[in-house]
Amino acid sequence: MAQQQPLPDGGFAHPNFQRLWERTDSPVASSQAQRSWYWGPQPGQVKTEPYSGNKAGTRLVQYFDKARMEINNPDGDTTSEWFVTTGLLVAEMVSGKQQVGDKAYNPLQPAEIAVGGDGLTADADAPTYTSFRPVASLKGPGSNRAPDRTGQSVSATINRAGQVGDNPALALFAGAQLAAYNDVLGHNIPRAMWDFLNLKGLVKENGKMSDGQTLANWIFVMGYPITEPYWARVKIDGIYYDALFQMYERRSLAYIPSFPKGWQVQMGNVGVHYYRWIYGGPLPTTLVPSARGIPSKPPLPPSVDAEISPQAGPIGASFAVSLTDFRPAEDIVSWFTSPDGAATDAKVTVRAAAGGTAVNVALPTAGLSPGVWAVTFHGKASNHESIAYFFLYEPDPFAPTPTHTATTVATATATATVTAQATSSAVVPAPTRTSTPRPQGTVSPTATYPPVPTEPAGGLVIGVRPRAGPPDGQFTFTATGLVPNEPVQVKFTDPNRTKVYPNGSNGGQYQADPSGALSFTLVPTQAFPAAPTGNWLFELRGQQSGLEGVTGFVLR
Repeated sequence: MAQQQPLPDGGFAHPNFQRLWERTDSPVASSQAQRSWYWGPQPGQVKTEPYSGNKAGTRLVQYFDKARMEINNPDGDTTSEWFVTTGLLVAEMVSGKQQVGDKAYNPLQPAEIAVGGDGLTADADAPTYTSFRPVASLKGPGSNRAPDRTGQSVSATINRAGQVGDNPALALFAGAQLAAYNDVLGHNIPRAMWDFLNLKGLVKENGKMSDGQTLANWIFVMGYPITEPYWARVKIDGIYYDALFQMYERRSLAYIPSFPKGWQVQMGNVGVHYYRWIYGGPLPTTLVPSARGIPSKPPLPPSVDAEISPQAGPIGASFAVSLTDFRPAEDIVSWFTSPDGAATDAKVTVRAAAGGTAVNVALPTAGLSPGVWAVTFHGKASNHESIAYFFLYEPDPFAPTPTHTATTVATATATATVTAQATSSAVVPAPTRTSTPRPQGTVSPTATYPPVPTEPAGGLVIGVRPRAGPPDGQFTFTATGLVPNEPVQVKFTDPNRTKVYPNGSNGGQYQADPSGALSFTLVPTQAFPAAPTGNWLFELRGQQSGLEGVTGFVLR
């Protein structure tokens, strides 16, 4: 059981907690800035909670209205931005699993707590954290991933039972237009929230006020979005409002167009809600079932010169495909066609056997989205194509993912090259050709990553291309909107939260060109002492302008 700790003078459990709070919320508390709180008007409960990720087996945490601050490694570098972290509170409440170690979780009663408004007692229909479970990206790569829809507007709605609907009238609000796409988990961010995440204003650091600064590294504060934005009608101070909600790993955001400017976008009271979830006693029964079962397989087009087994399965399962009618020993490449018609490299290359067949080729599906998919195999010598169709659905989050055993491929994560062995008993008879339209694609399709700016239009815009790739691949980092020729400080944060600087950069020192732009290319394995796979951050600060920006990319 966590032990209550006495509050030190000033109410903050650690000086770093106070510094982090003061940067954004001290100007609000002193009425020098008119904006919503990042943490809350004052610090809250202090706890020493069990945590298996350090020598002590515990960690110091302090709860605030909007979040929780925590120190997971008290022996770490107190000057590091990541010495204090903010818990993945929303991800835990949506999943119903409390994190008690780096890789340790406790299953708990679902967090049936309203994400905003007056609460379930006053508003029994308000969506709760568990309402977002069916649409959240919490079950592994590709879970509930959405396509890039920037430029469109949000009309999707959600209710307490987790049912998604549509109200086109709500798309007319200017702040509901989708302004950015985060491709780490695959979710769109509406304009009102994107502007809020990149807000500039008055901050307090080292006792001094400074205006025009980016308030916070939004990835540090929020984590990545785990859902798309959804409208809901909730009661606030006894009055019903239309509110647009989006869940992030660490916090939630709400956009209420009817509120005064400066208060239309607010962070949810996630810290208060999480504290109640852990320490506040029984909660109402959730209306969202924990497991949704296996959906019925929709009608699939007939395959062409191919057989696939099974024809339906959960995301992450491996399917087995057998192919016919290729030239003996020719190389065969492949691509997926997604439910929305986009072609991406399937990363499976095989060589036909002597009979022109390839038998039991493993087809991994990790990272794909739900729906009807096609996989096309293209003979590089014959131009012959075999096509198989299959259906993917979300796995039960509380059950292991079943897999289908295929005999010719050893790994489902890397590009596989296989020579298929033909036997008289394994040859698949050629199915009759049909006039089914073939998916569009190329012999060597290349996945594209849409731009994800870190500032609203007209300010600093930084980017990285590609957004994901191997550690030995080339990555290009760019920034525009800087002061011409100004010095620029660049740093990277690896998945272990270690700050690193590119070799030969003199500690991350660069210079903008005469147009105020910066661009450089590096190979992570060559630029850094180590290049671990996972989520990285690219950050920069203009030394003359004070402009700051951050964006993420993935090594995999």
